Amino acid sequence: MAKSLLSELSKELEIPEKRILDESIHVFLEKELRDASAEILKIKAQFNISSAKELKGRIEKGELEEHPAWEQLIYWENLEKRVKVVNDWMQKLRISS
Repeated sequence: MAKSLLSELSKELEIPEKRILDESIHVFLEKELRDASAEILKIKAQFNISSAKELKGRIEKGELEEHPAWEQLIYWENLEKRVKVVNDWMQKLRISS
């Protein structure tokens, strides 16, 4: 079904399927990067910190309650991994952010 929709769109717009796919991937990766970065900014603002390392240190020193800080730290670390994967793919595809 998806392939037929792509073919139909390509035909109607007179744009090669490859171009549609390439531009779609670009838009998708940019959105993933923006979304992950926005979530990281929310965590920074929530705890008034500048890095995941600082958040971890403040939790370990008892300056912040473990809950929800640990969960947010884990979430942040996963977001950083996601940003790295997206950036790696953008580099592979030679997409500049």
